[in-house]
Amino acid sequence: MPKQTILLSLILLLTTAITVGAQDDSGYTSTVNWFYSACEDRMVMDFNGIMQAGYDLYYQAFDQYGGLGEAITELRRVNVEGEYAVSQVTYWLNGQTRARGTPISVVIRIGQEENPESTIFQQPSDDLLSDCEEPGAALIEDEPVLAGPRLLSSAGVFTPDGGLLNPVYSRPPEQFVHIGARPSQTDANARTANPGLIFAECQDVAGADPGVLYDTDEIRVFWSWFAKTAHQVREHIDNAQYSVTLNNQAFPLVRVSNIKRMPDSANWWVFYTVNLGDKWTPGGYDIRFALTWTNAITDGYEDFGPGTENERMDSGCHFEIQKNPYGIHIMPENPSYPLKAYS
Repeated sequence: MPKQTILLSLILLLTTAITVGAQDDSGYTSTVNWFYSACEDRMVMDFNGIMQAGYDLYYQAFDQYGGLGEAITELRRVNVEGEYAVSQVTYWLNGQTRARGTPISVVIRIGQEENPESTIFQQPSDDLLSDCEEPGAALIEDEPVLAGPRLLSSAGVFTPDGGLLNPVYSRPPEQFVHIGARPSQTDANARTANPGLIFAECQDVAGADPGVLYDTDEIRVFWSWFAKTAHQVREHIDNAQYSVTLNNQAFPLVRVSNIKRMPDSANWWVFYTVNLGDKWTPGGYDIRFALTWTNAITDGYEDFGPGTENERMDSGCHFEIQKNPYGIHIMPENPSYPLKAYS
């Protein structure tokens, strides 16, 4: 049942160095005292001290000493300001139970409000699971910082499976000690969340770049159309004349989806997809996209086709294939001549 007192320096509110007993330029000092007890299904956390405005406590439990191993709770935020004395009861992830005598490490942080990654102090506190004590202070509601990864941005393009192209999510909290480069220190923009899924009109959409692709990635190209009504989408399908090529080769076996509504969209959509498989020769590739219509149509917002202001649409997408960094030997099978499609 660890008990500890830490005196923190908030030097210029930016430093990650902790100087015990020092103060910032305003003369303000933050303190945190913690005490916890952990048992089979939960742990009880007691905190008291003084917290500078704009900062909060955060904590998370792991199953190995030193803040290593698997996370066994979500990252929790304790919203405090000024002089505080509070308690929380936190249950293990997914309602699990844990054996007495097994290790637990609770990592205590101080960071900016609503921004746990802005940590200015972080300390693991190790113990063994035994008995849970009663809360020693006023019990405050037990809620995670995030119920799960939070969508930060995307290309704003729906994908055939109902997701969003190139989503960027908030990172899960990292271990206190991490072997090798931390995920937060790597180039997050190099590989997308859905590598190999390529929007044929990516050159015209911010954030839709395919990113770094390897010869082990399955290349799937798609494009879409939406309208206010399902009938208007059907009219588009019946009149659309697509010319979509890869390095001047026509796409084979383009699959057309059912007309459907997408999550959080009032419009109706159709998706065109082609799976070109993996094992691509490293190098650069260019998709050229052109769309015309045999008759004038509307999507409920604008008119398209002969005699309208939108008689033709042109776009495209460039992507590069690199040799994979995993040490996997690939005998290139693509691009074939003519192109092959896969189920």
